[in-house]
Amino acid sequence: MVAAHEHVGGGALTPSDFGDGQRTMILQLRRLGFEITRVDSRRPSGHAGTSLFDVLDRLSTHRLGGIPSRHKPLALLWAIGRLAAGQPRLMDWREFRDGVTPILHSYGLPESRLSPEHPFWHLRSDGLWEVNGLAWSRTKTPPLTLLDNDNPLAGFTTDAASRLEDTAIRGRAVRTLLTRYLVQLDHTALLGDVGLHGYDTAAGNDRWAGFAEGLQGEAARREVTAQLIVRDPQIAQSVKALYDHRCQICGVRLQTRNGGYSEAAHIRGLGVPHRGPDHLANLLCLCPNDHVLFDTFTIYVDHEGVVRSAVDQSPVGTLHIHPQHILDAECLSYHRQLCGQDA
Repeated sequence: MVAAHEHVGGGALTPSDFGDGQRTMILQLRRLGFEITRVDSRRPSGHAGTSLFDVLDRLSTHRLGGIPSRHKPLALLWAIGRLAAGQPRLMDWREFRDGVTPILHSYGLPESRLSPEHPFWHLRSDGLWEVNGLAWSRTKTPPLTLLDNDNPLAGFTTDAASRLEDTAIRGRAVRTLLTRYLVQLDHTALLGDVGLHGYDTAAGNDRWAGFAEGLQGEAARREVTAQLIVRDPQIAQSVKALYDHRCQICGVRLQTRNGGYSEAAHIRGLGVPHRGPDHLANLLCLCPNDHVLFDTFTIYVDHEGVVRSAVDQSPVGTLHIHPQHILDAECLSYHRQLCGQDA
């Protein structure tokens, strides 16, 4: 600190300038215009693209009556939503508090205390998170008065944020948090509240962008302008005709009074966040049951064309492929990643 003070022309320091130690030094350095960064040695090591999911699967959460707290996974979902919206990886304490508190209120355990300061500080212990500019060296949660006064920055580490820029990795991270810690919640509502619309299904969200033009009337009506996906119905009809409405997984052909019935399932959904291509190589002909299982990431197609359960990887069938139907390998890999299979 002495060198920094002299570097900016501040002259020599006296013992009284150091006050009560680390906290005073950080405040003094900030006033001199220096950026204070905390170096956390507990970041995960390992191969990129694999340790991220291992860490998310083993978050150190405190327990209430034997039930893991939801504070950390909910805070991580909110932070992932910020990244997906193009926001910086770091945010100050007040932004974090104001954003996470309503999520904890709506989706946290009923018996849990609303304490956004807990994940803000303790996510550091899992290695994907950092806190910068806080004069606090203890392991326990810092007091609210200190957080409010210092207003430190926190967020994903540079490495974690870089990995989460990939849509497939981000989607798999979201599904890990949902299925590991938040099974009993309404996933569609939760993902909507944290800005992650469409991550709950392989189809995604058909509404790519929208904004309210204004509110009218006592019933709070609003006009909305949005960009919607324009699908090519001929492509869907082509895949159904190619298989004569017979499901590529189970082989069932549903017969109605109007003829055969099947559904065209996009392997990589067209909607946000998947933004897949609308072409025949990205389509499967499925019965309604298998379509639901495929869209909810319950089953996937492995590298050999075997259809497997995403829960225990047990085989449930073989994907039947017509000689004229060349499937997009990248789209199949993308779906496998969201099922937790491909790195």
